[in-house]
Amino acid sequence: MNIYAKLTILCLFLVLFTAGVLSFFADQKVEQTLKEEIITSMTQQSKGISSDIGRFMFSRLSDIKMASKNPYFRNANADPEQLTLRLQELENLNDLYYSFSYFDINRIRVADSKRISIGKQHPNNLFWTKLGPGQNEAVDVSKSESVGRVVMHFASKVTSFINETEVGVLVGRIPVDELYKIVGEYSLSADSSRNLDIHLIDNEGTILYSNVDPSNILNTKYSQYDLISSLNEPGVNYLETQDALYFISRETNYMSFTGNEWTLILSIPKERAYAPLLQIRRQILWAVLPVILVAVILSLIAANLFVKPIVKLSNAAEELSKGNLDVELPVGSRDEIGKLAKQMASTSQSLIGQIEEQRQTNKQLIDQKTQIEMQKNQLVSVSSQIRDSISYAERIQRSTLPPTSTLTSIFPESFVIYKPKDIIGGDFYWFERVRRGNNEFMIIACGDCTGHGVPGAIMSIMGSNQLTNIIYYQNYLDPTKIITRLDKVIKFELQRETDEVNRDGMELGICVIDLDTLKMEYSGAGIPLRLMKHGDEKLTIIKSPRQMVGGIEGDEQEVHAQLVKEEIQLNVKDRIFLSSDGYQDQFGGEYDKKFMSKNFNKLIEDSSSKPIAEQQKILEKTFAEWSKNTSQTDDVCVLGFEVK
Repeated sequence: MNIYAKLTILCLFLVLFTAGVLSFFADQKVEQTLKEEIITSMTQQSKGISSDIGRFMFSRLSDIKMASKNPYFRNANADPEQLTLRLQELENLNDLYYSFSYFDINRIRVADSKRISIGKQHPNNLFWTKLGPGQNEAVDVSKSESVGRVVMHFASKVTSFINETEVGVLVGRIPVDELYKIVGEYSLSADSSRNLDIHLIDNEGTILYSNVDPSNILNTKYSQYDLISSLNEPGVNYLETQDALYFISRETNYMSFTGNEWTLILSIPKERAYAPLLQIRRQILWAVLPVILVAVILSLIAANLFVKPIVKLSNAAEELSKGNLDVELPVGSRDEIGKLAKQMASTSQSLIGQIEEQRQTNKQLIDQKTQIEMQKNQLVSVSSQIRDSISYAERIQRSTLPPTSTLTSIFPESFVIYKPKDIIGGDFYWFERVRRGNNEFMIIACGDCTGHGVPGAIMSIMGSNQLTNIIYYQNYLDPTKIITRLDKVIKFELQRETDEVNRDGMELGICVIDLDTLKMEYSGAGIPLRLMKHGDEKLTIIKSPRQMVGGIEGDEQEVHAQLVKEEIQLNVKDRIFLSSDGYQDQFGGEYDKKFMSKNFNKLIEDSSSKPIAEQQKILEKTFAEWSKNTSQTDDVCVLGFEVK
């Protein structure tokens, strides 16, 4: 096998190996991203369906409770015919209900809107078993003996308007088919090709609702009940088996409705869920094949270019052995082949004389000029690539920052000043509205990472993403615990020991505001809180420990002990400010000095009497005028908002 064949095989192997590795990792990344999208979508849909069912049950119980207050039903001596007419009026007023019945305290059906089974005693089962002492309302899904179909029963005790003693029970029936209108069809794609299987079961696993096979309602136990029965964590529980994905949501309270211990199950076969993955793989294959083809062609060309000088040198050596001293030798390369060619050329040229030597000198000069031009072009290309990469990094970093509309939707009077020193920077801000139970909170954070430029941007993206993970998915709400947890995560990400002293990390300030009570909790590490109370002329400054998150000494408990949490009761028109040290550390002015924190505080005090938008313009204009003759010293991030 000659050298040309060997080099060609090597180039083809490298091309195919590189294409295979890149395709594998691209496929893994696409599959992971699709799975995350599926989990997020089905979790949100599970929460929405659970909320819709809870709202529906609460509304229907409210209907029955309100109807049970009607004086006609509370009169123990009311005429059954009049009661029947009242029940028919209720049925006509609400199309959801199939029928209404009124029972006395002995379960005798006194009246019915359909005039069915009047005078008969109802068995002591179904919803009757739930109407015990202290339980005035009940809900169940069962097959009605009088109606002969599966319905939802909504029952409420009726008390006498004379002495408030129990005189009967009012029952409304809604066909279970109405649940389909509440739940509807849910899918992972717009074309309904990836519909979700939805089941509602009771605490014993009996199917109360199914959009897959309605005939199984009340007749069959859910097939995967033993598998999902142990999942009792709050919220939506995720379970993945070999064949399907399951999202289990236990029924929770909705206002005064305490629930029936029902369980909502959203499931989808993996084959249906990951159907788009096959199409994406085909697209990747069709995209990679032309690249591989072009790479193979270029490899063949490159192999030919590398082998060509060796072939020429071999032919020249044969000519020299025959005595032909004028043979042309390939002396352009600087590798071993080029060295050998030079030695052979030197032997030949020494016989030809000074003219040939001068020709070789001129040729070397031309080669050097060509190489310099090539290096110049390479430098220009590399510089352009670096600029493009940094610009793309800026778009990536800004995509991790939350939209300012999130802040203005809660606090319309607010602003964010964000000025990286370079195209990308180490400062970042984070805010989001979160719900815990029945309360809503607004969490606002400002961070200043060590350094700026690319290293600072990497730290800021890590900090922003980890804040999202800690607050959204780990459900942390206490600001000191959030900072403590973030310190631990950064140490782990940077592979730093807990007792290792290191000043790399980030300064951080976090405000957690209860939107119902306007009670604010603040904690920080290196970033102070500036508070301008409405009506005050002086700025209140709450300092935080001079620590770096990700570099605080000690384990998690020791780090938590070093942090301080401040609780502040806010009032309407109070203004809060969080800022990195970039504004106050900016050099400039007449004597090229730092702006200083005292001047920054004074600037906030003097401008707080003006509208927040005008205050933002004052801060930006002052910074621009101060630094107009000096390059920016550090990244700048200032957040301000007024409590409404």
